[in-house]
Amino acid sequence: MSTTPLAVLDLVPISSGSNATEALRNTIDLARQAERLGYARYWFAEHHLNPGVAGTSRRCCWR
Repeated sequence: MSTTPLAVLDLVPISSGSNATEALRNTIDLARQAERLGYARYWFAEHHLNPGVAGTSRRCCWR
């Protein structure tokens, strides 16, 4: 029987009362936990122009 590798798709949401730095710290914690649990991949959802989501594309879009 073959197994299907598991993956995480992370939106990196910025919680109410939080900021992008804290959201990214939470993402790092989640990625480390996923690695410990044996997940094969960690994906980041890309959302442009959404102030409730942290990510690399956000900076380029708000210039």
